[in-house]
Amino acid sequence: MNHVNTLLAARYGQQTSRRTPLAKQQSTSSIESNVGNNNTSIELPEEIETLIVGSDYWCNAKRNRYKMLARQGHLNTLLKIARTARTKNIPAHWFARACSLKHWETKTLPYLAKLAKVQETAVRVAEKLRTEVTKFIYKQVWQGVNVERWADTAAEVGRHKSKHFAWLCKRELDGRAVARA
Repeated sequence: MNHVNTLLAARYGQQTSRRTPLAKQQSTSSIESNVGNNNTSIELPEEIETLIVGSDYWCNAKRNRYKMLARQGHLNTLLKIARTARTKNIPAHWFARACSLKHWETKTLPYLAKLAKVQETAVRVAEKLRTEVTKFIYKQVWQGVNVERWADTAAEVGRHKSKHFAWLCKRELDGRAVARA
């Protein structure tokens, strides 16, 4: 029996020596020690708070919805949507609709994924043309124009790369319009 005790003590002693100092400090896991640390309240940023309008009931419901999304790890997504909402006609309504339960999974998250791809493509095209990202480039990417191909073609032109790029993009859109008619 003593042999087993010394063997277990030696093994347990080796395991505790391998633990990090942080793990040694957090080894107390009793319920009493965790009672005071129950701080699950989430404060919404001011950018989001200003977009919450309506009656007290709806404001509270929206706040709870946004806090739930923040707890799920979507706080940065909410902030991106809030910045996008500032560009819309009625920002509070657009933000509420984008963050609604009905639209979140089916429309908002796919929209943000596509937005990220569009921004990456626009940056690549602007680098090829050696210019800044413009609204025209964004618009062409959103419309599905083959911008990467036209940027490569326009980059081979000596001067007026942007004008040649615009001409190629508009020519493609005009070709689509004729094909539809």
